[in-house]
Amino acid sequence: MIRTELRLRLGTLCGLALAVAGAAACRVGGRANTPAAETHAAAPPVCVRVDAPFSGSICSPADSARHAAIVLFGGYQPGDPMRTTALAFARHGYVAASVVYFGLKAAEDGAASVLVDVPVEIGGRALEAIGNRPDVDPSRIAAMGASKGGEYALLVASTYPAVKAVIADVPSPFALFGLGAGGSPTGCSWSRGGKPLPCVPQDRAAGEEVWRRMQAHQPVAFRASIDASRAAASAETMAAAFFPLEHIQGPILCLAAADDQTWNSTAQCELAMAHLRARGHPFADRMISYPDAGHLFLNAKDGPASAMNRVRSGDLEMVFGGTPEGDARAAADAWPQIYAFLAGALR
Repeated sequence: MIRTELRLRLGTLCGLALAVAGAAACRVGGRANTPAAETHAAAPPVCVRVDAPFSGSICSPADSARHAAIVLFGGYQPGDPMRTTALAFARHGYVAASVVYFGLKAAEDGAASVLVDVPVEIGGRALEAIGNRPDVDPSRIAAMGASKGGEYALLVASTYPAVKAVIADVPSPFALFGLGAGGSPTGCSWSRGGKPLPCVPQDRAAGEEVWRRMQAHQPVAFRASIDASRAAASAETMAAAFFPLEHIQGPILCLAAADDQTWNSTAQCELAMAHLRARGHPFADRMISYPDAGHLFLNAKDGPASAMNRVRSGDLEMVFGGTPEGDARAAADAWPQIYAFLAGALR
């Protein structure tokens, strides 16, 4: 068992890695000249915070028409990290919900205070609430998630047929270990019907290697650790942890970074595509892997200077991968790809 000190310090970095991933997604669309620029020049969208039947924000176009909709799940970041992304989608004519699926202490919404045994039903309630709105066409609802939120988006879409399209940004198509107090790896991430869903646990030896690098004040990347955890898992464990993606009632766009140093998002998107092909998923599923891009490439929407390839917190340095130029090229391509994908999938 990994020592307590390792778990706490490892959790600090793991939390930092996935928190920034969520923050990267939430900052997209803040300026009119970004790839997520407004296409609707009418009255600005309306955004409201909601507490029931789910927590988060809903942004909608300021007209009386019925619109396609999208539910959004951020990375490992408490709060409402996808609110401004929801605003960007509303500017493009979507009713968009930023869903808080963990990090809340209020028992009534069902959200966990840590990312352990998070109920898939939180996403289900958000889908139902959005689908029941008079300004939403319930036959045109998509889901999008980034990093750990991409993992959750694939689980939600595999569970609820209301989802007709999925954008999974640097996701995992199988459940990984949970993140407990301080972000320390523990248990499993997700639950259904009050019961934990199977996951790939952290490999002990891989965790010890991360600890050794931290002790030596060397830059830390989690990719090797998570790859080792996946490699150490038995075929039965992997099969149990893999989401039934073939149940998703629409196409999947899986975005990956070829130099992702948080986890191997290219390999994970490839696993998702292979799973779908093997099971005859009858939709136009697609993956894009961006060369020279890291886990946070969506953050580079304003060019190389806005890229986040490494982040330091005290004496800890987290490596996300990619180059500033590679991240910027990926971000410039990805957002138009996302909007084109949605337009085709939800027409």
